[in-house]
Amino acid sequence: MDVILELGGNTRRLYKAVELADQYPQAKIVVSSEGSPDRCVSILRGAGIRDDRFVFDFNAWDTVTNFIGTLNLIKSFRPKKVYVVTDKFHMKRSMAIARGVFFLSFIKLIPCPYMGSEPHDPEPKKYVRMDRYRAWLWRLTGHLKYFPHVKEDRMPTIRNDHQICVEESYPVTKMRI
Repeated sequence: MDVILELGGNTRRLYKAVELADQYPQAKIVVSSEGSPDRCVSILRGAGIRDDRFVFDFNAWDTVTNFIGTLNLIKSFRPKKVYVVTDKFHMKRSMAIARGVFFLSFIKLIPCPYMGSEPHDPEPKKYVRMDRYRAWLWRLTGHLKYFPHVKEDRMPTIRNDHQICVEESYPVTKMRI
């Protein structure tokens, strides 16, 4: 079984995840800290995707924690491949992070960019370098370097979205943060 990992930040990315779900009908879909759970469920169910194929994970507040927070969940499915879904402009940094976090997992990482975003400049190389460093630091030492203000700013919304999933009985992982 493979996994489709949709990184939060742009609900439109779910359309790419749905496209992949049609191509790989056995794949699980992990939606990492997307936001608007009702809209996400509407998109997934509207595409005919059963609830037992997808799970929401609200343990991330940035791209590095999208990967760190879902690593054990993804590994529990024992996939051979993980299809990483994010916007095209965000893919280089996302894959740099994924390679560090998934190092020695023997899981093939496959970039699957969502191409429908408005034109956007590529992310600055310094962000790619910084997050690659953060991912490898975590992989090698277990220490997560992050910006506390980013976490503090985003956590109220993330906690609220998680609570909505719990109240609506949507498939959701336990909050660990």
